[in-house]
Amino acid sequence: MKTNIGDWYLSVTENDVGEHVEYILAAEFDVDKGPTVKYQYPRRIEGDEELLAELMLPDQAHTREEDWTVFFLHKRPKSSNVRGRSSSREHNSMLYALNLANTKVTSDAKRGAIVRAMAICTRHSFIQIYKPILLLAMTEYFDNLNIDVLKNLYHSLNAMDISSMPSFEPYEKQILSSNSMRNLFVERFHVERLQPLIERTKAVHPHNSILSHDSVKASLNKYDTHFYESKIKFNNLDIPMRIPVDSFPDCVGDPSSILLLTTILNAPPKSFSVLHPHLTTSGSKTHPLIVLINAVLTEKRIVFMGPGRAAKDVVDAVLSACSLISSGILRGFSHRAYPYTDLSKIDQLIHVPGYIAGVTNPAFENHPAWWDILCNIETGEVRISKSIKQPERLLSQGVALPVSRTAVAGLGNSPDASFVEDIKPMILNRYGEDAIRGRFRKFISQFIQLCAAYDEAHGVNSALIGSRGLWPVREHGYVVSGHGYVWADQQQKGRDLNHYMHVIEGWKETTNYKNYIFDLQHQVPIPVTNMDLQHQIDRLRKLRMSSSSSAEIFNAIRDVVVNPNQITQLLACLPQSEDGLLPIAAGLFHAHEDVRYSAAEIINRIRDHEAGRHFYDELGLFHKLAFERLNRKIAEADSWSQPSWSIE
Repeated sequence: MKTNIGDWYLSVTENDVGEHVEYILAAEFDVDKGPTVKYQYPRRIEGDEELLAELMLPDQAHTREEDWTVFFLHKRPKSSNVRGRSSSREHNSMLYALNLANTKVTSDAKRGAIVRAMAICTRHSFIQIYKPILLLAMTEYFDNLNIDVLKNLYHSLNAMDISSMPSFEPYEKQILSSNSMRNLFVERFHVERLQPLIERTKAVHPHNSILSHDSVKASLNKYDTHFYESKIKFNNLDIPMRIPVDSFPDCVGDPSSILLLTTILNAPPKSFSVLHPHLTTSGSKTHPLIVLINAVLTEKRIVFMGPGRAAKDVVDAVLSACSLISSGILRGFSHRAYPYTDLSKIDQLIHVPGYIAGVTNPAFENHPAWWDILCNIETGEVRISKSIKQPERLLSQGVALPVSRTAVAGLGNSPDASFVEDIKPMILNRYGEDAIRGRFRKFISQFIQLCAAYDEAHGVNSALIGSRGLWPVREHGYVVSGHGYVWADQQQKGRDLNHYMHVIEGWKETTNYKNYIFDLQHQVPIPVTNMDLQHQIDRLRKLRMSSSSSAEIFNAIRDVVVNPNQITQLLACLPQSEDGLLPIAAGLFHAHEDVRYSAAEIINRIRDHEAGRHFYDELGLFHKLAFERLNRKIAEADSWSQPSWSIE
């Protein structure tokens, strides 16, 4: 196997054991030699050790007591040189390296300070869980400059037990990641997970009897099931580990997306002097956030620059961008991400298609040929390079750039405009990371729906449409008609497709599009195949419908969504950020009595579902009273319909 950092290759040994951590690295700055790798455990990574050392010791590390960086090791078969290949192995083809650089001021050092770094290279994307133990190991390493520190850390990390950590199907993960309810799927977590709580209880109340099984189950409801709790024993310390169970491959660490978005949204308004059909969908007045999203989707070369900032700040920006645009739907962004790099790598970096890089050197700003998009995380300014390459397809056809076309078409209510108007108050009102990520997920889902609708409208032979696509060529067998994105009218549909036309064409040329098609064609069959559940829920949310049209939807859901897997798919369409069960609960007040009973039956099934019961708990009292009233009527009707028996 080979490992590359960017396009710089290093040989590594493939680990078939499935350990949490595959390498521990230690580096230091030598006054005479510069950055050097001091130790590697349990084995050496063959190749350019100078490159590793430079990544572990960022620019100006000596001026900061502490700095964090992240870099990726990309494993590939020796016979393959295809970047970002679409295969199921890509999910496991990368090691994530969390690196801590520390500076200790001392008169004993030649230049008055000792600069050392340590990195944990793991197969898990949730690298943030290792920060506490890496801090402890680094403290010990400064006191004891010995490979035994790395050895002890390696074995401690790999002794972490996650054997009882539950796994979740895609719809279940979607439910977890888009809802903040603390005890979703609580039944999946083994009772042993409560042992830390039991031990703490005994410490406070030593004379209590051992907790009964029922009380343990009751206590489990207090736990946040978005995380699995384990521990690592390091130097006689038990270090608690909270492992996210709803993480996705391109969601690395726990970056603050709110910080990046706040900076961009608070930047002074500015018109773009350089236009590009993939980026400036509303001409020079396109919002910078939309330009940045379009740039990531269409794989432009992107630099996040933090002049004079700590390396961890630009790392955070890069990881945030990858996580937000991926949204657990798309993948491949982290495979072309370089969370921190410097001027010494520029000759290699500029030849990487669609890279996303973090830099602290302001020199990058003066070289627009190196990048297509530059985002200054200090000021929030987003710039398009004057050297950006225009699409050859458009140039050959002589198509004009979209300067005023979209404005003339009246696109004030386009999905991207609505998205920005939603995000602004969410940031202003201090919504949490989960809510922000949920809104991004909705935006990315809508974009993919638009892409499929675009192909359908133009009769394109598209992988998004067909037996393994987003929806079939024809709705043969559908119990209720309709699929895909929901528009108020055909005029708005035409405007939106025209608005996104060039972005869609650009996205279809990218690696992440190919990855998405691969995943779509290899996904587990969806539970509900005879209607587009998301489309029908969106109709209930967005449209003013006749009572007969809404009745058709409620009755179809009642007939189709029956078993637990089908209910799980329905719940994935009803995230907390979009009012949860409210679209279904509205049916409790439908004009037709039979539809009210249909809505009550749907909610009954949801209430009996392992995750659905928590959705029901979130309903307001008004809807619960209406539901209970209908439930009583159903029960009374059932009792009257039972045959009476008598003994003659």
